[in-house]
Amino acid sequence: MSKSDRAAQHTWIEALQQPGCALCRLAERSSQRYIATLLDEAVMDVAHRDTWRAARGLCPWHATVALQTPQSASSVALLYADVLRHDLMQLAVLTVPVPSRWGWRSRRTLRQRLQAWLRTWSQAPPCPVCVLWQAQEGRYVQALLDAWPEPTLVHALTVSTGLCWAHTCHLVEHGQQHPHLQAVLAVQQAHLQRLRGELAAFIRKQDYRFAREAYGPEADAWRRVVALYGAPVGVPR
Repeated sequence: MSKSDRAAQHTWIEALQQPGCALCRLAERSSQRYIATLLDEAVMDVAHRDTWRAARGLCPWHATVALQTPQSASSVALLYADVLRHDLMQLAVLTVPVPSRWGWRSRRTLRQRLQAWLRTWSQAPPCPVCVLWQAQEGRYVQALLDAWPEPTLVHALTVSTGLCWAHTCHLVEHGQQHPHLQAVLAVQQAHLQRLRGELAAFIRKQDYRFAREAYGPEADAWRRVVALYGAPVGVPR
């Protein structure tokens, strides 16, 4: 096993020891590092600023992380000022009067401008931090599948709370041809079956006849099932 593979395996085991989806946790940690670096470099790097401008900054989640990053105010202001300047220039094209004497041609010209402007938004490149994380996520998934069935890793995943649905889908998408995929999915299936049972126990205790019974691990099952299906960290919206 290479040094990088051992490091990835250690990172997995560490993340699996925390509550919630391990890949969401890794996405959050990695994104914080990416954003801190990006804010530091993009201000002075022309290529980074071009990428930032084309993507219109960050996705909503990563923008929130950027706002929470220490000493980020100056870099965020400079980068988004560039984005805003560019977008105002494009919007100005829509307000240029079209000569009324052109008749139907004026309406067609305006419609073409509007459609071209809308395309610049609908076809914008993805958030640059999302792009960085997606590449890293693929390496983490590959490391998980390649290291299986290493006992420490198997144990860590078995006693964890598993992955969210979105990251389970990414696991399947990335590892379709991998010989260890089914074994990893079997562990994930066991997590979901356990959550289903705990959710049923929680619902049962909402009945007044059983309301006096003490709660066990099912106490937060309703929160965990929302997290399972909710918008996960690091997944493009």
